[in-house]
Amino acid sequence: MSRIGLVKSAVNEQLNDSYDLLAMRLLFSPEHAVVNIQKEIKDLYVYPERLESGYCDEWRAIATRALFRNAFGEHWRSDEENLQRYLKYLRSQAIPKCVHQNVELFRMLGQALAIARSDNTIAFPDRQRQALINIIWPEKAGRK
Repeated sequence: MSRIGLVKSAVNEQLNDSYDLLAMRLLFSPEHAVVNIQKEIKDLYVYPERLESGYCDEWRAIATRALFRNAFGEHWRSDEENLQRYLKYLRSQAIPKCVHQNVELFRMLGQALAIARSDNTIAFPDRQRQALINIIWPEKAGRK
């Protein structure tokens, strides 16, 4: 299997939950992030669907690039061994340290996940949400 295949497989199998992906996003922040990560996480309270419809995909891409760039430094080891050793380092040291340093973000992510997974929460797509708001508060619809 190619390196990129190994990395994609590792991300999908071993770094597949939202907490790990957020940690990877924080550890390997893009140089030119358009939106601040705190704002992205706060937005999940209002738009919980964004986590699955966009953020996790973006964070997976960041994790994939980070692993591809950093996991294969010891050329005398096989690609599989290099990758597993790097993942072990991430899981045992880097990710726990990141969580400890960003406890509030991870707490907010947990709350947003709880809201999104709740049985009594319904997420409306933006267009439908706006239509509902227009029905509830017609005076706000006229002010656009």
